[in-house]
Amino acid sequence: MALPTRGRHLLVILAAAMAIPAGAADGVDVTGGFLTSDCDRDPQWLSTANSTAFRASLAPLLAFLPSAAAPTGFASLSSADERAFARGLCFGESPAPKDCGECLSISVDRIDACNGSRRARFWTAGCFLAYADTNASSAHEDEWFSRTFDPDGGFSNYYPEFYDVNQIDNLVQSLAPRAANGSSTGGRMVATANATAQANSTVRALAQCPGNVTPAECERCLEKSAQNWPEFLWVPGHAHDRVQLAGVFTVLRYRCYLRLEISAPMLPVAMGKGERLRKKMWDNLAVVVVVAVAILS
Repeated sequence: MALPTRGRHLLVILAAAMAIPAGAADGVDVTGGFLTSDCDRDPQWLSTANSTAFRASLAPLLAFLPSAAAPTGFASLSSADERAFARGLCFGESPAPKDCGECLSISVDRIDACNGSRRARFWTAGCFLAYADTNASSAHEDEWFSRTFDPDGGFSNYYPEFYDVNQIDNLVQSLAPRAANGSSTGGRMVATANATAQANSTVRALAQCPGNVTPAECERCLEKSAQNWPEFLWVPGHAHDRVQLAGVFTVLRYRCYLRLEISAPMLPVAMGKGERLRKKMWDNLAVVVVVAVAILS
């Protein structure tokens, strides 16, 4: 499929209290309360030809995928007739997160967001799910990405500059070769790094790829994700004020996952009336900000 010449940028603000209901018994939503999807709307994937056979082949794969991925954090499945393919990846360090199967089960229940598409992908805070009627990759998969931000403690406090963006960038950049060249643990290629920022703040970075990509593909994907960081680390519209946010920042792609956790420093920066009003709105909503970059079809 030919790629379009330009992209579309979407800014979506999701209120956690109004988002997808929690799935865990303890009331904690292992998906993070959001679902980001990319549905291939190309006519060749929306064709009704053999759609009944495709759905019949896909259904048992999706039913089995959560339990198949739970032990290691990753699974890639195909139907016997090779009409359908599915894969799931759970985010986190080794061993696999204990709620891996639960996260994928909830995602399977929510794939109606791409109803009618024979090639679709879904991301939450805890896992990635994809299905298709072919195992071949596409150029679209190399370009699409989504960025998310979850405020530290659920509060979007502004802080005076308390970490060096270049230091963070170098930390993130260092993960790509380590994840790609390290041994795959349970079908996942994982690398982590830690750093200390000012004002008693800590930084933890995690990079991972699914076990079905080559080291070169993994490294290339993570390098692209690392390029999306600099403008993401400053408060939108306030970079000139040298103020930053604390929380969990992620870049989501098809072949890799990159997460940066920055803990809050001691005190937030003093804000004017306008900033206080905006902060109050964010705090009341308990938002998760999802910045998605999608390719125009």
